[in-house]
Amino acid sequence: MKNILRDYFTFNRRERNGVFVLLSIIFILILYLSFADYFFPKAKTDFSKFEKEIAQFEAEQKRISDSVSSEKNYFTSGNTPEADIAERFSFNPNNLSEEDWKRLGLSDKQIHTIKNYESKGGKFRSKEDVRKMYCISPQLYASLEPYIQIPDSDKKPTTFQSKQHALTPLSLDNQAKSEGWERSSWAGGEVVELNSSDTIALDKLKGIGFAYAKRIIKYRDLLGGFVKKEQLLEVYGFDKEKYDGLAENISVNLMLVKKININTATLDELKKHPYIKYRFANLIVNYRKQHGNYISVDGIKKIDTLDEELYGKIAPYLTIE
Repeated sequence: MKNILRDYFTFNRRERNGVFVLLSIIFILILYLSFADYFFPKAKTDFSKFEKEIAQFEAEQKRISDSVSSEKNYFTSGNTPEADIAERFSFNPNNLSEEDWKRLGLSDKQIHTIKNYESKGGKFRSKEDVRKMYCISPQLYASLEPYIQIPDSDKKPTTFQSKQHALTPLSLDNQAKSEGWERSSWAGGEVVELNSSDTIALDKLKGIGFAYAKRIIKYRDLLGGFVKKEQLLEVYGFDKEKYDGLAENISVNLMLVKKININTATLDELKKHPYIKYRFANLIVNYRKQHGNYISVDGIKKIDTLDEELYGKIAPYLTIE
């Protein structure tokens, strides 16, 4: 038994040296791990910038949400002082005085919207036209509908309006805002031009609520305008099914697209465009500095990193004049 234990726990000189070296390495590692922080302090990650960006993003989202909510309430709220003392009497909505609209419970802002519609040539030819007014909520319309009386003389459009498509609350604002806009009739109403329409007109499109209307206009402003209808698919949350449902009811006026002058635009101006990232914006500016002004928009093709797909997307938004 004694000999067995001696065989296991007795080391020759070479083995003792090996054990000593191993213990030395372990001891050095323990010392390093214990004191390394004193000689090599850990770099602290600064999350302040990231947290600030998150706070700014959340604040912006809250601002947009509040803006949408307040703008929506502007047109749909029925809790106005006037509504509390509303009267009900038979009336013709065409050229109804502001005093009578107030008697019916509408606010000054709602009346202003109606009068603005009438001043542009709008006319109420049916009760349905009153319902289409965005400033009149479904609840308010339901209470007014039994009292709306439209004479036959107001129901029939003039010969000129019949040929040009009678103006409706859905299309009038857009027609007044854009000249040379492609207007054509379709089974459900008027074609809406994307580059000049406001949230009210967009909200009337099939499948487009107020939130999507705000997103479309926000993205349109970033782009400088739509050059083709399919760009709606780039709007956040806008899918193919939604696009297919309204594609025939929209158009784009290329004359309204805002272009960037690549001979004068700064780096900051270029990189703000959704299709032009910082790196490519920097290349456009540097190439201009080295070789002089661009002779044509095609000149940016000389930049090595530009492929045909990207050029096709950004070219309609660029100019040299």
